[in-house]
Amino acid sequence: MSDNAGTDVTRTGTIHVGVAQRAIGTYDDYPSACRTVERLRDNDFSVEQTTIMAAGLHTVDREQGQVSTADVTRRGAISGMLIGAAVGYMLGLFDLTETSLALPWLIVNAAILGAVLGAAIALLGYVITQGRRSFVANQPVRADRYHIVVDADLADRAVRLLRDAKATQATSANTISAKKSPA
Repeated sequence: MSDNAGTDVTRTGTIHVGVAQRAIGTYDDYPSACRTVERLRDNDFSVEQTTIMAAGLHTVDREQGQVSTADVTRRGAISGMLIGAAVGYMLGLFDLTETSLALPWLIVNAAILGAVLGAAIALLGYVITQGRRSFVANQPVRADRYHIVVDADLADRAVRLLRDAKATQATSANTISAKKSPA
């Protein structure tokens, strides 16, 4: 919701000072909203002043399997190994060690130490939480609808362009169907 002074007032009561904007369309899915913005772009509308806003956001928690102690340990070891190898490389690259180890050996030793520490820390965290939430979940954010919002001074032009594009599309569809049907 916006007032005439260019201040955007949301339902939470916070005030955002800036350019006033107006919704020109609401869609049930994101691809439909994108197609509308593409239609605007195809009609030489400046889409830099166009925003697709998601409304009614919620997460959907989809369980994808149980995590075992071995999984936790393996993931911790892999993370630790990668971090250890990176640290070993940096130590060798900048000559921050006093040993005469060659760079590859320094990286391998640091990776092994990192894997051991990573596995131990991950396992410790798993034990401390007593395995609560020991499942893998995918939590995508979903929206109920998508609003196309443009700067208020361009809103009337955008609505006209969309209306004209829809009329042109309907006319061409009627022409095509008339050509296909035998007279």
